[in-house]
Amino acid sequence: MRPDPVRRGLLYAGTESSVYVSFDDGDTWQSLANNLPNTSVRDLLVKGNDLLVATHGRGIWVMDDISRLRQVTPAIAASPVHLFTPGLATRVRRNVNDDTPLPPEVPHADNPLDGVIIDYWLESAASAVTLDVLDASGTIIRHYSSDAITPVPEAARPPHPNFWVEVLHPLPTTAGPHRVNWNLRHDAPPAFSHGFEINATPGRTPATPEGPLALPGTYTLRLPANGVTSTARAAVRNDPRSRATAAALTAQHALQVQITDRMRAAYTAQAQVTALRASLMQASTGTNGDVTAAITSFRATLDSAVGTERRATFHGINESLASQLGGQEHADHAPNAPMLAAFAAASRQLTTAQAAWARVLQRDLPALNTRLARLGVGAVRAP
Repeated sequence: MRPDPVRRGLLYAGTESSVYVSFDDGDTWQSLANNLPNTSVRDLLVKGNDLLVATHGRGIWVMDDISRLRQVTPAIAASPVHLFTPGLATRVRRNVNDDTPLPPEVPHADNPLDGVIIDYWLESAASAVTLDVLDASGTIIRHYSSDAITPVPEAARPPHPNFWVEVLHPLPTTAGPHRVNWNLRHDAPPAFSHGFEINATPGRTPATPEGPLALPGTYTLRLPANGVTSTARAAVRNDPRSRATAAALTAQHALQVQITDRMRAAYTAQAQVTALRASLMQASTGTNGDVTAAITSFRATLDSAVGTERRATFHGINESLASQLGGQEHADHAPNAPMLAAFAAASRQLTTAQAAWARVLQRDLPALNTRLARLGVGAVRAP
C-alpha cells in the first residue's frame, strides 16, 4: 500500500492479482486495473504524476498522469461537464530520425500520450464536444471537436506500411470519463501536399506539415458540452535537455507562426483562383465564338498574373513555405540568416502575387464582365 504524496486520503494498494485505489483513506476501494493483466503486484511507486506498478513476471506497468485521481470528488461526478487540471507537460520535439517502427506482431507497449494529457467528464452523452487551446493573449491556437476527421489524401497510400501512420480520432461524446491529449502543436496550416515523417512508434507517424510547437508557458483549455463550458489551465515546461534560450525559442516560434500565416494566405488565394477558373469554364460552355474569345483573352491575363493551372504561383509559394517550416523541426534554435532570407524571399513572392491577383479581381474581371454583358452573357462571379 502507498499513500499519494499530493492528496491526503488517496491510497494505492497492490494485491496478488491486481491494483486498487481508495479516495477515503482506505474505507472503500475500487479497481484501478484498466488494461493491467491479472497478475501479482509486488511494489508501487508514485513518481511525479505517474503511478508505477511492479508486477511479478509481467514487467513494469505505468498509469500516466494521475492528476485526475487527485482531483475527483463526488461533486465533480455529479456535475454535467468537468475539465480536470492536467499535470505539468514537457515540451519535447518528436523523433525526426529515420527509425523503423516495430512490426505489429512484435510485443510492445505504447509510449505516454504526447504533450498535455487532458481528462474530462460528461455526466450524460453530448451531441457535440469541442476543445480549444488558448494562449496567454486569448488566441485559439488549437481546436479539437467531436466531428468526424477526414484523413489527408496521402494517408490512403503512404510511402510505408499503413500501420505506421497516426490515426486521428474525434473527441468522445459518450457519458463518463474521457482522456485525450494536446500534442503542443498549433493547428496545422493548409497544404496542397503532405508527407509522413518516420516515427519509431507504430501509429504515431504524423502527416506533415504540422503546426508550430507551442512555447513553454501556461495555456487555457476550454471545453463546451451540453450547454456548459468548463475551463482549466495547462502548464508547459521546456525540455530540460534543450540548451536553447527563451529568446531563441521565441524567435523560432515567431518565424514558424509567420510561415504558417503566409501558407494560409497562399492556400486561400489559390482556392479563389481555382474557383474563378471553374466559373470561367462554366461560362464558356455552349457559347459563341465572341464569348469564347473574351474568356480566352482573360484566361491569358489570369495565367500571366498568378501562373497556369500546372504552375500555379500560390501553390508553389505554399509548398516552398511548407518546406521551410519542416526545416525548423530538427532542434530548438534561433533562426539563422539563410532561414530568414528564404522566408523574406517567399514573403516577397507572396506579396507580388497577391497584388497581381488583386488587379485581376479589381480591374480585369470587371472589364471581362462588361464585355460579356455587351454579348448578352451573365457575369462571371468573383470568388
